[in-house]
Order: sequence, then C-alpha cells, then structure tokens
Amino acid sequence: MAEKQIYNLQIDEHFKQLIPPLASNEQKQLEENIVKDGCREPLCVWGNTIIDGHNRYEICTRLKIPFSLQEVEFNTQEEAIAWICTNQLGRRNISEETKRYLIGKRYEIEKKIGAKNILGKNQHYEKEVSGTIYHKPQIQGHKKITAEKIGNEYHISEKTVRKYATYAKSIDSLAEKEPELISEILSGKIKISQDNISKLSKQSSEVVNNVKDQLNDSNNNFISYSNIRKIIPAKKEKVTVKDMPVYDPDAEISSLTLTIPSWISSIERTLSITDFHKTSHKARARLKGELKELEYIVYVMILAI
Repeated sequence: MAEKQIYNLQIDEHFKQLIPPLASNEQKQLEENIVKDGCREPLCVWGNTIIDGHNRYEICTRLKIPFSLQEVEFNTQEEAIAWICTNQLGRRNISEETKRYLIGKRYEIEKKIGAKNILGKNQHYEKEVSGTIYHKPQIQGHKKITAEKIGNEYHISEKTVRKYATYAKSIDSLAEKEPELISEILSGKIKISQDNISKLSKQSSEVVNNVKDQLNDSNNNFISYSNIRKIIPAKKEKVTVKDMPVYDPDAEISSLTLTIPSWISSIERTLSITDFHKTSHKARARLKGELKELEYIVYVMILAI
C-alpha cells in the first residue's frame, strides 16, 4: 500500500459510470468524515487509473487531503469492469435500478471474457476451433453457465440475469445521449420501467433530451407512458417545382385537429354502451395495447408543440 499523499490519478469514464452516485446528504457526510478523520480507506487503482474511490478522490484533491492507494492487478479492461461491478454490488446502499444495471453489466463482461478464453489467444487454435461446428455451442454453453452462476450469487433466475443484461445495454446507449438522465435513473430518483428504458434508448438524442426536459419542467419523477418506439420519418418523394403545392404550415395540424373529435366520440360511445365484464380478455388486451400506442403518440405530439 502506497504512503499517504495527494496523487494525480486518471479517471476512466467507463469505470466511473459503474460507481453509483451519492445522494447530496451522503456526499456531505463523506466530506465531513474525511475532513475530521482523514481519508482512512485507500483508493483502489489499476496502474494510475481509479477503479474504486472516485468520490473520495474528488474530495481529497479539492481539499488537499492526502490519501493512500491500493493497487489491483488486471490483464484487461474487461476484468477491471467485472471487478468494479462485483465490488459495488457488495454494498448495501445501492438502488434497485443500480443493482439491475451492475448485474447485467457484469454478466455481459464475464460472458465476453469467457468467450475469449474459450477461443484462446493461439492463432492456430482459433482457426481450428472456428472450423468446427462445436465452436458456437461451446460459447453458448458458457453464456448459460455464466448466467446461472451470477443468478445463484444474487438469488435470481438465469432469465432475469439476461433481462438485466438487456437493461444494462439500454442504459449504456442512453448514457451516450443524456448522461445526466442516467444518474437520476440509476439513483432511483426517476422511475422508468425496464421496457421503457429499452424503447427510450432507441430514440434520437433530441427525443431523449425532450423527455429529460419534460421531467425537469414538471415535478413528475415517473414516466407514465408505457410504450416508446422509434419514430422514423417518412421517405420523401422527389417532386419538381411544378408539382409543389402552395405551402401551408398549418395544414397538417389543422387536419389532425378536425379528426381528433371523432376519436373522442368513438371512445365515449364505447364507454357508455359496453359491458367490459362480458367482453373477452383478448379483445380488452388488444384495445389496451392500441390505447397505449395512442397515449405515447399524444405524449410525443405535446412535446413537439
């Protein structure tokens, strides 16, 4: 363990994203403790890069408080990420959202490490393996073993581990578009279902930013719409100057405004004459699905307006 002093360390954003953000009161308490007692726990580093202790590093460097280091050895960045995930999952104060993300991330990384080990780094062996039909089943078997192992550790099913992996991929995708939104999701401040996270991650940066602004403008911390899908603009046909109609910027919304009352009338009529207890589950489920689609489109339209 290195002696206490103020070290100049590197911060890897991929590593930092795996560290759950502290709540304001937790950050304040940590700073008070360090000011009073010094930095008692060493910061874990891989070479000159922090892998655990980002919050303590920020406080210590800002207040000029010396700290010690503990070196941890890894062969690859993937091994470092797997270690960080496991280490953070051992803490008690992480949110359920962060727990799901870290389990999914750990599975994806360990699956990747295992696949590399199966293929090996010997070029002759790789060619030999890739030339046989047993190559893919070996890797698929490893995925199943990895999911089962992690599931047993955290008392969840193999299927849930895989679901968390999809969640983690969606979070990483969103992080590239709106990192501030991710910290609020993983802290549990903003509640978005796993399905909606997946759908939102496929949206453009503009749509994601609009969602964040909408949440900030209102005091709502829950995205109520349950179906987010990517809106692909219609392909524009080539037209000549002669074919171009006189442009009316209000034409589309005027037409839509005239159409909506008929929808409302149909819905109200159905509500007034239908005995829902006598209808089939299949019919109700289909109607509910279409209404969810409508709810989402209305939400996007309001954001656009």
